[in-house]
Amino acid sequence: MNVIQFNEKACERIRGYFDSYLDNELLVETNHEVLRHLSVCPDCTKILEARARVKRAIKSAVEQEKAPALLLESIQGRIRARRRFFDLDLRQWAVAGFIIVMLVAGSVVASRTVDIFAPVMNAGRDSFELLSAQAQELMRVGLVDHIHCAIVAGKWKEFLSFEHMKEETSRSALGTEFIGLVPLVKEKLGSNFQIVQGHRCVTNHREYVHIILTGEKGTILSLVITEKNGKAFNRTDIAATMLASGVPVYSANEGRLEIAGFETNRYLAYVVSNLDRDGNLKAASSLALPIYDYLHRLEV
Repeated sequence: MNVIQFNEKACERIRGYFDSYLDNELLVETNHEVLRHLSVCPDCTKILEARARVKRAIKSAVEQEKAPALLLESIQGRIRARRRFFDLDLRQWAVAGFIIVMLVAGSVVASRTVDIFAPVMNAGRDSFELLSAQAQELMRVGLVDHIHCAIVAGKWKEFLSFEHMKEETSRSALGTEFIGLVPLVKEKLGSNFQIVQGHRCVTNHREYVHIILTGEKGTILSLVITEKNGKAFNRTDIAATMLASGVPVYSANEGRLEIAGFETNRYLAYVVSNLDRDGNLKAASSLALPIYDYLHRLEV
């Protein structure tokens, strides 16, 4: 069998899931399959990034525009006529109708993409292949948010100042609990990295605290923190790769992305990047103890 044709068929099948992936409609198993493919396929990642940008551009345009009066009146009339069957917000119908108008009008957004895998030139065998299914699932808890939020949603390009992050009051704000992570991470990783932003987000129905940094040669690095919800490294058969000032650090790679994780009593924390293994472990080693101490103080 022709390997290139096989890969093309695999890409075509995965791309068929992209719209459902962006809308968080996939089953957990299918979602993991998409993420595994994205971690080794720059072409599909670029296509997904472009599709996500189009969705965001349409949403932004809709939020900034007022629906035409005739369209709004028509929609409101239909809702009033069907009120016994539906209980919906009129504004949601107006937005939905206006999206259709925009799509029919052929609004198109195009922009440049980047190769997020550039720093690692020769990826070796995935260490995920050597882990148990339980350990793989645990390591992917951090990988999922890095891919979905930093890469696919393009957050690595959306710089927010520290002052903006401190003043933010929306649901995505770090808040008083986690805003202190920003200067801490900056101090520990030094001038080789720039903090792009910190926020709270949700991926696959799991809540995360997410700090995104960029570095030299196209490096994109995430510090991802989430509550354990019954998961723990010390309950799996995965062995610690190293001790960072007494904190066990566990590592794996999938494709060209490196993952290092550690834990406190309540939280799981991950450093995920397109650095090579040694570079990612160095970053995780610098962060493990100070992040452990920071999170531990929140627990007492």
